[in-house]
Amino acid sequence: MRCTDSPATPVKKTRNQLLYLIYGNQDVYRREAKFSILTALSHAKKGQPPCIRILTDRPQDYAGWPVETVRLTEQTLTRWQGENGYPHRRKACAIAAGLKLAEKTLFVDTDTLFVSDPNLIFKQIQPGHYLMDRFEYDWQYVCERDDYVKLGKCLRTHGITPDNGFKLYNSGLCGVTDGDTPLFETSIQLIDEWTRDGFDIHTIEQIALSFAMRDQPVCEAKRYIYHYFAEKRFFHAMQAYFFSRHGEQFSQNLVELCRDVPRVKPFPSAWQRLKIKWKLRNQSGAMRKVGRDLLYGSAAPDHPYYTACRHEWWESASREILRWDKSRQKKLLDTHRNRWPKQLPKPEKPGDEQLIMKYLKKRVAAAG
Repeated sequence: MRCTDSPATPVKKTRNQLLYLIYGNQDVYRREAKFSILTALSHAKKGQPPCIRILTDRPQDYAGWPVETVRLTEQTLTRWQGENGYPHRRKACAIAAGLKLAEKTLFVDTDTLFVSDPNLIFKQIQPGHYLMDRFEYDWQYVCERDDYVKLGKCLRTHGITPDNGFKLYNSGLCGVTDGDTPLFETSIQLIDEWTRDGFDIHTIEQIALSFAMRDQPVCEAKRYIYHYFAEKRFFHAMQAYFFSRHGEQFSQNLVELCRDVPRVKPFPSAWQRLKIKWKLRNQSGAMRKVGRDLLYGSAAPDHPYYTACRHEWWESASREILRWDKSRQKKLLDTHRNRWPKQLPKPEKPGDEQLIMKYLKKRVAAAG
């Protein structure tokens, strides 16, 4: 690991770089970043590992890893957040700073898994041709949502209406070149404009970038990576289990071992899902959702990493139950000795009955 003290510190400019931003001392995000790096290395051709750089306030966390770290001071992180207190402004600033360090930059959110060689992705990045994680929706699709009304007023000053909108992309992955500094200057300016009086949308950063890229060619990278932003709990549990078993000290063996970790959350087989659907045929609405999540967790494939995260299905069920009124919760959970409620079909694994009920009761009791 090589460490420099700020993005302004001269480092050797490289042709291609994977760039990460991670700050704070939360274990879960450090594990995300390390596991993402392992997946990148596991798919890279032998002898051709990508140059990996991490902008971080904790470079010591990556000692021994095949990365270069750029130390971020508290003052830099505060400045990057801006006067309006929008935390994801830091991402746009980090990419802008990183452009100076390579001809082509592939910025990667830490909750990203590589499913192919990163060098294949760099081939898609060309001047004036951008690469983003995936297309999400058109402005016309979301402009009338309550939380987008304020942003819509800001966009109208730029001539944007529901009829002449633009495409919005997820920026979990962003591929740009060293000539794209004006693109991020514009994005940061828009972020500051749109957050001046507070903000209702946490994704303003990627909306600003999408707006700045409008009318330019943008390709999706989703066939090269898997961005699990909507399924974090499952992957966090699997990654915690992985590093608890194998440690965080880097080695080539760790790269090989990461291949054993599933790249999808633990869905039951198609046959089991069909059986569960049949069992719940007489249920509807919220009760069907609760039953499905409970039975999916119990029917997770027999795999150590899936076992480590199947309780996250039960967590999804508990969150639904917590939306109910107290009388409805009691009707479902008020059973003797954690016996299974009569309203729901039983899981195939008898041992899961008491385990699941104990979990649900504990979650509801903790919520008061």
